[in-house]
Amino acid sequence: MAIPSSHTNEINELLRKFHDGNISSEEYAQLSERMKTTSDMELYKELEEHWNTFEEYKQLSDEKIDSLYNHGIKPQLDIPQKKSTIIRFKRYWLQIAASLLILLIGGIASKFYTEHQVAYQLAEQQITIEAGETGISAVTLPDGTKVRLNAKSTLSYRQDFGQKDRKVSLSGEGYFEVKRDESKRFVVTTEVMDIAVLGTSFNVFAYDDKDFVEMSLVEGHVQVTPFNNVNRIVDVRPNEKVTYCKATGELNLTRTSNRLETAWLSNELAFRHDKLKEVFSCLERKFGVVFRGGTQELLEDVYTGTFEEENLENILRVLQIHYGFKYHLEDNTVYLNID
Repeated sequence: MAIPSSHTNEINELLRKFHDGNISSEEYAQLSERMKTTSDMELYKELEEHWNTFEEYKQLSDEKIDSLYNHGIKPQLDIPQKKSTIIRFKRYWLQIAASLLILLIGGIASKFYTEHQVAYQLAEQQITIEAGETGISAVTLPDGTKVRLNAKSTLSYRQDFGQKDRKVSLSGEGYFEVKRDESKRFVVTTEVMDIAVLGTSFNVFAYDDKDFVEMSLVEGHVQVTPFNNVNRIVDVRPNEKVTYCKATGELNLTRTSNRLETAWLSNELAFRHDKLKEVFSCLERKFGVVFRGGTQELLEDVYTGTFEEENLENILRVLQIHYGFKYHLEDNTVYLNID
């Protein structure tokens, strides 16, 4: 029985697409199905015609032909077992079928490997959220976890976040309200430690240019593991915080009211072991002024505290009392003087 012309055209088209490298997974399946539902004798002519379209043909060795015929193709063929037929298949058509089989198997394997690699690479891609120079950025992760990022902070996670695990990386400061999931812990990775939770609220302070990293727990339960001692797991309870000193590698657990640590969430000015020059830099951005003067010793001194006031003069008066400098404000410039 002759192969219907539409059937033949479909096989030819699929074979052409295969060798051009443009065949899809669905078309691979169609080609495989067509070859299964077409008898070997009927398929012979189509394979021969297709093979003859190649400009170059490399002869297979007899050993390769015998191996492919006896172990790969013969069990699948239903052809008359006449000597002349066997010779014909082994010396010509079998080379066509065997070579095409190699190409198909190799092509399919390559196709699925490539698709798997593409899918894997997509899953490996990082989603990165960068907060601006000022203000607070709000982010809702795919699992429903809510994150607020402070200025100059970066949060990143894999494209397939939540499928196998829930892991994010933080540089800067962020406040996390983690969606509870008993089957998957939520892990925040910083430069020096991992913070693992199931569902809770906590603040992480982890700027790369600071000499310490801090995690303060508002509610829930958190486990902290420093990278320099992975066997040490610190259990943290509400109103406790862990502080890691980058210079010494020490990790300390202390009590806290969380007021200082979370002041930035309500737009208060909060400083933690910040050099005075960094405090002035923050005030410059917030109030649009410029600071001039001050000794190197003064600028290198550190300050810890919060300001609820939105008035620059009141803030400067507090700092003046604390450090003993004098100042005057002129045309959006703050001039510092030390007696």
